[in-house]
Amino acid sequence: MNRKVLSKLCKFSSTTTRSSQDKDKIQSRIAIGTNRLSTPQPHGTFPSVIATAIQNNINTFETTLDKEEEMRRGMTDAIMFLDDSDGSSPGEKFHFREKSLKVIGKISYRTCTNIECGDADGNDDKSSSQRLQGDVLQEQNHARGDKSNINNHAAQTTTTIYHNLSPWFIRETISKSPLVEMYQNLAPVDLIYCAHNPEAQGTEMIMKDAPLEDVREHVKETLIRAFITFEQLVGEQKIGSYGVCSNGLGLSSSHPMHLSWEDVLAASAEAARRVHGDVLGGGVADGEGAGNEHVNHFSTMQLPVNLLEIHGLKVANRVKDYLASPHAKDIAGMPLPNQVQIHSTRPLTCYPDRGTGTGYPFKLVDYLIPTAEDGSGKGWSHDFRGIPAFYTTVLNETMAHFDATPLLEIKEEEGRELTMEERETLDGCKLLQSMIHDLDANLSSGHLRSFAAYEEDLYTKVIPMMHGTFEELDANSAAVLQRFFQAHGTAVRYSIAKTTRQLLKQGGDGVQRYDIPDDMTMQEFAIRFLLEQQCDGEYAKGQQQCDGEYAKEPSIDRIIVGCPKAEHVIEAV
Repeated sequence: MNRKVLSKLCKFSSTTTRSSQDKDKIQSRIAIGTNRLSTPQPHGTFPSVIATAIQNNINTFETTLDKEEEMRRGMTDAIMFLDDSDGSSPGEKFHFREKSLKVIGKISYRTCTNIECGDADGNDDKSSSQRLQGDVLQEQNHARGDKSNINNHAAQTTTTIYHNLSPWFIRETISKSPLVEMYQNLAPVDLIYCAHNPEAQGTEMIMKDAPLEDVREHVKETLIRAFITFEQLVGEQKIGSYGVCSNGLGLSSSHPMHLSWEDVLAASAEAARRVHGDVLGGGVADGEGAGNEHVNHFSTMQLPVNLLEIHGLKVANRVKDYLASPHAKDIAGMPLPNQVQIHSTRPLTCYPDRGTGTGYPFKLVDYLIPTAEDGSGKGWSHDFRGIPAFYTTVLNETMAHFDATPLLEIKEEEGRELTMEERETLDGCKLLQSMIHDLDANLSSGHLRSFAAYEEDLYTKVIPMMHGTFEELDANSAAVLQRFFQAHGTAVRYSIAKTTRQLLKQGGDGVQRYDIPDDMTMQEFAIRFLLEQQCDGEYAKGQQQCDGEYAKEPSIDRIIVGCPKAEHVIEAV
């Protein structure tokens, strides 16, 4: 990495100060998720985000399987840059404590195409025969490429997604992971691997209407085998600890895809007993290993928690209070983890199906949108009193462009029937005006909640309908429509943000009411809300204060936010 490039990209970090101990605490509870860094980025963006985060007292970073190499290089470059640069003040070198930076990877999903599986004929049966030990089918998509070439069998592709937490698959993944090399070579880095959505191991049983008790017992046994492998990998110094990242932890016990936190902790305890049984002398309560709280290396629970998915807060409180109980470590004579960090995933993203289906997500955010069509000014959606004025201008001009009144006047004034081409143009204009009218009406309907759903509807319904109506649009008409859709996209963002804010403020239908200040963005309110949540149990206590009282233990230890750019890190903290 060119150091000058990284210095330039990290310029935003110089605008922040650490003025108080309280601010440091709040910043340290933000974690950076790198999923949004999967979009094309300028050279050096990845390490600049990491370096800026570290400079702002953030020490936890989450990555996905396909971004592990970028994380390794980005973390290496960031540490080298900071180790050779000033710290929080000129002339002060940045010092790293050993294993002070947490990097979290995930294991479970793998994608396979029929071509990769050796089936060039697109035969589903052959593809399914390539399933690995421990594979559980999650999804299968078929794509047929160029349909004009009937002899091109290779163009017919089936993509299959499997979920796998078998010991073999875990070891295979770890053996190829660039994060392990990073962990072993960079002293400041600690590596945590999470079993991702372990409840998905029960998918096929659920589809076959197996009893839920059997499904959950199967998932638990799968977890025990996976955790045994993780415990062994810790002993081999390939990872520092392990955990779970699960949508199921945030679901109620009645949901088929629910994952019990009790089962997770019990699985970790059983895995620790089987791996370290000779050290423990049969359990924590007896023998040489008594009192060794670090034998169980389970360290992390990640689950969805946001303003609309709050069940995870109850889970967090119960886990922390349970582990703090004086009786917890004696249960079944098995070692429980000394401490488990609770991480909130998706703090600004909610799924109608709680992340268990294919429903489109909607964001608990306000948008920074243009105040003028040329983008010369921008403002936050919550500061607008209505849809940006330029949208109405663009709408009216678009409707006028596709006004077919002159064609009707020709028919009346000239007393002749319209030609075939003129009739097609008339019908096309009427259809386009109707479509544009419907798109405009949707803005005030209150039904727009997901920009992803809006885009899907646009690309699968609206645009194909336009192409079906007009074989070819003239350049001027195409430019008019492009201009409209750009302006309409801005109006949609405003409308979605307004509807979401009203939903949160009014509550009802299972939604808690939130008193969101009019001058605060929803994302700031959502993050603050999570930071302020405290354990209310009998045993979970925070640090003892100077007056002898205990501060409340926070429910959430880390809130994982996506920050594609260094300046977004500054906004997050």
